[in-house]
Amino acid sequence: MCSSFRFAVNAALLERPLVIGLAWGLCQGDLPAALSLCIFYELFWLDGIPAGTHIPPNAAAATLAGLSLMHVFSLTTPAEALCVAGATSVLARLFSGLEGAQRVVENIVFSRYAAARQRQRAPFEPGKLVRRALVNTVVIQGLVFAVALAGLIALFAVALPMVWPYLASSRASWGQLWILGSLGAVLSLRYRPAYAALAGGMGLAVAWRFF
Repeated sequence: MCSSFRFAVNAALLERPLVIGLAWGLCQGDLPAALSLCIFYELFWLDGIPAGTHIPPNAAAATLAGLSLMHVFSLTTPAEALCVAGATSVLARLFSGLEGAQRVVENIVFSRYAAARQRQRAPFEPGKLVRRALVNTVVIQGLVFAVALAGLIALFAVALPMVWPYLASSRASWGQLWILGSLGAVLSLRYRPAYAALAGGMGLAVAWRFF
């Protein structure tokens, strides 16, 4: 049973934007709006899967911040969601960098601990280090997220009235927003012909629009 759970439930999937959006929508009672935004995040950060020592952009931070902004300012349209996604995308890089810095610090702490235990010929008991690292991660990332979200809310409170006329007149649809997000899915293929097809399609779209 334990093995079945291990292979059937991947912990990395719990931080995917669609899973976060599903939980948020069920809690807030507005599942369609939450999933509409999170589909964009899911497509855009499609290849953000932690593997080995690789630290991908933290899509969870961007998703939670985006959902929070949509909720605080009662935003519902695709144009508004695009502004939110653009403003929160920086958090994905910020938190991946923060995690990398924390790993460096924890590696130093572990090396010093291991050297000290070896000199003292004492038993190796890393449980305390693990608990300390988890607590530090929760506290530091929680504080940084709170400060970043507060800054974004303040920014939107000032900037949103200025851009509201443009957003209100926009005819953008959720489908167009998802197509834009799918650029991340295409880039995640790491396949040059796919890039060529994408560039060709974008060129045809621009030509069709202007000619």
